[in-house]
Amino acid sequence: MMYNIHENLADINANSVVQKRGTVFWTYSCRRHLNSTQTATALRPFYFAVHPDLFGKFPKERAVNDKSLKHLHEYVSSIQANQRISLQPVELNFYLRSPVSRNFKRIRINLKSKDIRQTVVSVLQACGLPLDYVNTLPKQENYSTGERANSVNWYQYEEGELRYGGEWRPKPPPLRTLIRWLKENEERLRTYCEASRQTQEEIDALCERLVSRVGVESVRWENIWGNSHYIACLRTFNNLCDAQLARMRNTVGGRHLVFGNHTGINLHGEVVLGSEDVATDWMMLLRSIQAYDPMIERLPKMEQELSGLLNDIKIMRRHHRKFLMAQTYEVLLNRMLNSLRRSQQTVSQVLGAQDLSNLVLVVECESGPLAVSNGGEFLIPVSVPANMMLKFIAENKEQAATFLIDAKYHTFYMNQTLDQCRQSLNVSQISRDEAVTPKQMTECCQRLLDNRREINHLFQGTKLKVSTYYTLMKDGELTIPWNWLGG
Repeated sequence: MMYNIHENLADINANSVVQKRGTVFWTYSCRRHLNSTQTATALRPFYFAVHPDLFGKFPKERAVNDKSLKHLHEYVSSIQANQRISLQPVELNFYLRSPVSRNFKRIRINLKSKDIRQTVVSVLQACGLPLDYVNTLPKQENYSTGERANSVNWYQYEEGELRYGGEWRPKPPPLRTLIRWLKENEERLRTYCEASRQTQEEIDALCERLVSRVGVESVRWENIWGNSHYIACLRTFNNLCDAQLARMRNTVGGRHLVFGNHTGINLHGEVVLGSEDVATDWMMLLRSIQAYDPMIERLPKMEQELSGLLNDIKIMRRHHRKFLMAQTYEVLLNRMLNSLRRSQQTVSQVLGAQDLSNLVLVVECESGPLAVSNGGEFLIPVSVPANMMLKFIAENKEQAATFLIDAKYHTFYMNQTLDQCRQSLNVSQISRDEAVTPKQMTECCQRLLDNRREINHLFQGTKLKVSTYYTLMKDGELTIPWNWLGG
């Protein structure tokens, strides 16, 4: 029970908790204006009311809402980036769909305030949406630090033991807070960053050499191993190019080159060379690379046909599945196509004439459970019978559409907060793990920004990755959990 209380401290609107014997100290760090997370939460009902994906069969209204949303995003971004001086009043038009009919209501929103709270209020009021959440946020706050032992006195230490709820319990271990962990690993982090600087310079030089001399479009490392393995791969490939430069230009010129776990051509048409394969394996692929071009050209046509068989549902290739090879992807698409070609009568019975163009289907595995991802994509294995697939889509299409809009909404605010982090924090780069959702990433980055005065010097020059755990790689990459504890 005590450990749950410690874990929940991260959810309290305080930046840190300083514990001393016999009492509890709270350190508050407050801000005057709404941050990105608060703005995203406040505008979420509006986003669901006007999102263009809700107007699939109404191109005029969809185009108006799409254009106005872009202008609104630019306006909000300018305020939060402290570019208020250059802001000009904006008049935006939106269409709201009536919940009880197919009619639309056109609304006009005049944006002229340079305050983010007033801007959010203006948008919500114009649409007749409630202000309950905005009203819960203080209009103006001051920075203060002080002792709150009387008002918040959950626990106290006495002689190495913990008194909680009138009971004596063993003293819990120290909390693993972000600042504590960074300070404990600060010396190692500086050592690794310094050692990896020279390595990174060589990597950049070798990649630039492949781009300029061989003509590859880009070079990327997608592997669990560190920079020492990356350099070894780059040196080997550069040596191959030096030995037969003209042939390699003709082979990989204009293509994207990836060093990964396997050798082949992935579903995006990128050349993937396995870091554990020898140069002979690489050359076997490169000699036959042009034979894959017709297959890469067939994939969009197969996706288009599959979309047509499922009432224009979008077929998407997820970015983080880039190591699904093109040959395997073609087989998966073909199996699903054959199943649906024989089941068009069932499609008509289950889906009817519904327009599914606002939904997304992902084809990337042979077997597994039917699912809707957090991003709103239908994840359907090709081994599932057509009638089960169609029934699952029909029963979950509303939920998938909601997830899709929500994911786009949170992705926008994540990108906005990431831009602020790159400008404000001293990290050399920042990225997120696949296990971290855009909403979680936004919350993490906003808290980093709120605490930048305390942590900037600890992040100096590091490559920051947000995941679900703490770790420090020898190439200087620092990984922290998205829900890190302050203090």
